Amino acid sequence: MVDTPTRRAVLGAGALVAGSLFGIESSVAQAQLPPTPACRDGEAATLAQTEGPYFKPSSPERIELFEEGMAGQPIELVGFVLSRNCKPISGALLDFWQADGRGQYDNSGFRLRGHQFTDAEGRYRLRSVVPGVYPGRTRHIH
Repeated sequence: MVDTPTRRAVLGAGALVAGSLFGIESSVAQAQLPPTPACRDGEAATLAQTEGPYFKPSSPERIELFEEGMAGQPIELVGFVLSRNCKPISGALLDFWQADGRGQYDNSGFRLRGHQFTDAEGRYRLRSVVPGVYPGRTRHIH
């Protein structure tokens, strides 16, 4: 297989997902990728971290958290989940939740919350918005 920057980025993303979920120890997870470039969004670096919001059971099954008219920049995340032997895990449950483009969480409903299962090749796809700045936290998707 030809080694390209795109292939390394895809392998790196998959290894990160699988590594963070399953502690993969393989050549894929050990592959050296170029460091993520520094970026600034005008905010000071986040030092202290606050807790929450937390997992909420019974989220709807869906691959799109983005809703028509929702504020924020659209984003699509794709990746895969692998076993410790680097084999795709079919049917892995992934639960996502996040703040909207203004940094607000929905703690009473399921806006920007949902779950899905990986396909036969361990792949997932999530359409959403880039989370806004949430006080005391870096931008992130749970």
